[in-house]
Amino acid sequence: MQRVSYGGESFITSDDGAAALLDFAASAAMSGVGEVVSLPVVLEDGRVVSVRLVIGPSSELLTTPIETSLPEPDTRDAAAALRARASQLGATSAHAFGGPIAGTDLDAVDPATGDLELY
Repeated sequence: MQRVSYGGESFITSDDGAAALLDFAASAAMSGVGEVVSLPVVLEDGRVVSVRLVIGPSSELLTTPIETSLPEPDTRDAAAALRARASQLGATSAHAFGGPIAGTDLDAVDPATGDLELY
């Protein structure tokens, strides 16, 4: 499972739920949109509830794997909905995570050192 930190708070959800939330957040950021999303989470007392989050271009999320004996929430439907919406936005995790950043005509290489200079 994963602990997701957002807005000074944190919650625990499934690995798949956390991954789908990150995929959606990256897609929302790349597309410049903001939306309210829901995700099942497990509270420290074991109750499963749904959180609602506003995810937009400047959302900052952090996920951390955790070991816990708490029951894993069923996030299959929510994860599928988040991934479907991310796909509709046209940005996928393949674009959002780990891809190289292409240079632009505003970039220049210093001929003396060969270092890339960003303007």
